[in-house]
Amino acid sequence: MKWFVCCTAAVALMVSAPAQAGDVTFKPIDTKKLVIQPSKTAANLAAGTINLIGQQAAGSIDNNGYVKTINNLFSIKKWFPTTQAGPSPLPSPNLYRSTQYKNYNTPVMPRVQVMPRR
Repeated sequence: MKWFVCCTAAVALMVSAPAQAGDVTFKPIDTKKLVIQPSKTAANLAAGTINLIGQQAAGSIDNNGYVKTINNLFSIKKWFPTTQAGPSPLPSPNLYRSTQYKNYNTPVMPRVQVMPRR
């Protein structure tokens, strides 16, 4: 019985071999023309409905406690640098004379005061 089924399947495969195709003719399809043109109000209503349903579904998923926990455990925190990478577009402060003035608050080395003997 097993051989009979295998032979029948092999004969069916041979019979259903692809036939020779005729000449291929190029027939372009106009993708901008629909079979039924929807009106602008119907298209806007459908788009608004799809957006509303999508926002509600995304909001309910985001507010789910289990989803928040999974996202907190397995997500990667985005880090934004606080400083600019590379050289600054501003000129160096050392180019200005005002930064080269001596500091008026330079500490003076204290002198040792000798106390007179009594």
